[in-house]
Amino acid sequence: MDTSYAQLHLDPELNHSSGYFRNDTLSLEQAQRAKTDAILSRCRIEPAMRVLDVGCGWGATARAAAQRYGAHCIGITLDEGQLAYARRRDAESGGPRVDFRLSSWEEFAEPVDRIVCVNAFENFEDKRGFLPHCRTLLPVGGVMVMLTVTADRRMFRVPSRAEIEERARESGFDVRTSGSLAADYARTLDLFVRNLNANRTALLSLVGERRLDWHLNYYAKSAEYLRSGLNDMFEFTFTAL
Repeated sequence: MDTSYAQLHLDPELNHSSGYFRNDTLSLEQAQRAKTDAILSRCRIEPAMRVLDVGCGWGATARAAAQRYGAHCIGITLDEGQLAYARRRDAESGGPRVDFRLSSWEEFAEPVDRIVCVNAFENFEDKRGFLPHCRTLLPVGGVMVMLTVTADRRMFRVPSRAEIEERARESGFDVRTSGSLAADYARTLDLFVRNLNANRTALLSLVGERRLDWHLNYYAKSAEYLRSGLNDMFEFTFTAL
């Protein structure tokens, strides 16, 4: 997704993922901050720990881990536009630097203390290999937090909650799973739609009507699936055994 396009419908930190709406009064920006805070808190990060953000997007979570926890963060993405933006924001921040890289998770083989993966797992082609690979990167006691959409039906390209938990245990993790967060993601998607509609004129000049309408329909249909129960979303905390 083009950065200029993202800036017209995401929060200021460009989180293309679910926020956590602890109450109905939260804005999209506040809900995204609540999500980032919750995930990083569950990681139990200590200063100087090596933290890997898999599918880091425009770098929001990695920047937060570096700035708030003093971690040595590595963010990996496959998108050159996201990488350029993340590096530029990082250089302008004046705070602890993040090592942003153009890399797939399959290529990453360095030891780390913590791993986060925020609504990126859904897009991986090799979903079965991801958790075993992550276990090889972590020491005993290392923590990984993953937020992902799930589905019980085979028609969708994401596994079920039970399948993820089973695969994690087979890979050598203790597993803790949140309650359903489907409503949070559906509300996030509703706000993406609202922002796209509010900025329609500017967006049309960037991407054209066909792509914009496709994206509006995609977000709306995804929210519908989450509300109907066809999809769900959970936050998984994996501790390496």
